[in-house]
Amino acid sequence: MTDDTWVEQGQEISSANGLREYVAEIRAQVSHMQTGLSRAAWGALQGRSWIDTPGGERPNYQDLLREHLDMTCTPPGITAKDAVYRQSLAALLVALDAVDRATLTTWIAEISAQDPNRPA
Repeated sequence: MTDDTWVEQGQEISSANGLREYVAEIRAQVSHMQTGLSRAAWGALQGRSWIDTPGGERPNYQDLLREHLDMTCTPPGITAKDAVYRQSLAALLVALDAVDRATLTTWIAEISAQDPNRPA
């Protein structure tokens, strides 16, 4: 059984206000997904959960991506399966970031359409 909540919400929108609220909801959901996925990735890579990691040792999203996941070349000694796993997680996090940026762009475009000279 699939959850068609997003499809059902999207097909009922008939105004700019409705679209603005829909995009804001997408942005909030993406933020939650990005936070959850980055914390889960940290836990899986470190062998201890995010909540069990002392606060000073917890990387933020960007640090996790840069230092542990995204690779332009594989470090010496890393296995192919580990490299693919890390790159896959990096790709998911980057895709969520792209959605977040797209929703922000949509919000700015809507403001610009109303008044192009208004500060964003």
